[in-house]
Amino acid sequence: MGVVKMNNMAKNKKGYVLTMALVIMTVGAISIVALLNHLNTSLLLSSKSEERAITYYAADSGIEDAFFWLQQGKELTGWNETEEQQWEREPYVIYDRTVAVSVVEDTGNQTYKITSTATTDGGTSTTIESYVLEQMFDLSPFGDNAITSSGDITIQPGSVVVGEVLYTDSISGEENITGNVTQVDEIDWWPSAGEYIVYFLSEVDQSDPYPDPSIDANYISIIGPLYRQGDLAIYSSQIGKTLTLNGTIYVTGDLTIGTTNQDFILDLNDQTILVEGALTIGYKTTIAGSGCLIAIGDIFFSPNIASSEDDFLFTVSIEGCTQLNPGSNYYGSIAGNADVTLQPGIQLEWIAPDSVGFELPSGELPQEILTYDIK
Repeated sequence: MGVVKMNNMAKNKKGYVLTMALVIMTVGAISIVALLNHLNTSLLLSSKSEERAITYYAADSGIEDAFFWLQQGKELTGWNETEEQQWEREPYVIYDRTVAVSVVEDTGNQTYKITSTATTDGGTSTTIESYVLEQMFDLSPFGDNAITSSGDITIQPGSVVVGEVLYTDSISGEENITGNVTQVDEIDWWPSAGEYIVYFLSEVDQSDPYPDPSIDANYISIIGPLYRQGDLAIYSSQIGKTLTLNGTIYVTGDLTIGTTNQDFILDLNDQTILVEGALTIGYKTTIAGSGCLIAIGDIFFSPNIASSEDDFLFTVSIEGCTQLNPGSNYYGSIAGNADVTLQPGIQLEWIAPDSVGFELPSGELPQEILTYDIK
């Protein structure tokens, strides 16, 4: 009896183990199928998310391209005007997506509406709409004053300034000024360094920088437009030469003109020189014609001037000091933290730029994205 009972118990245990093994295998099989289905779903969702992200980045590239096109004064290739104040970019492919971009100008609200749509080969798409604030870059207000300063003005004894003066901080030598002198808390229309850079970079070819650190007027008589990365020196190895500007001169470093070698004439020819560093014009230079001399850094101005009442000179240091010490009368306007030193009998005299047919640079300057909506 005891043996039979033990055999029955052993059989029961075997049956229990078998049953549990079958249950575990069944549950495992179901779990594996569910896990595989979950992994497959996750992979599909991840793939779709990645596809959507890539399509978004492709559409975003169109927004960036249009914004850069606006900053460059609408001068880049690949864009066509479809209607008045409406433009379209030629479609392009990026990340295997076809991108179509359009720009519409709203002059009433002074904005541009940019629409960029990226479409996959399967037909799905992402659209981004963005509004860009249209602002003006305008130097014409400087032409209303003989001196405009966002800081201090020092007029040395013996100097004579004829014209109105506008400043914010302090003035010394006011008795040497013939004209109204006005102090304000802030000059709110004073353009920033970034605005100057964006505006004048659009007038030169950055892809083809001038390779040499110097220009000898003995061998080159006409320059511009010209883009120089780094410092630049302009001089003449032979006396009596004339160097004429034929476009904007843009220098990312310091620019020195006529501080060494022989005397020569620099004919501005209604053009602009912009220097991101300091601008130094020495006594071996004679300035002729109308034009703009602009530096983000300091300006040291001590050439002779052949320009007359028939020309307008504009010299401005955006963030530094303008030191004016020419060898002859200066007709026009200066700006910056100004230090005016004139020899006896020499004066700084304001004239209206439009009276001589000269216009200070101005134009559209889109620079701020107001909205960014994903459709």
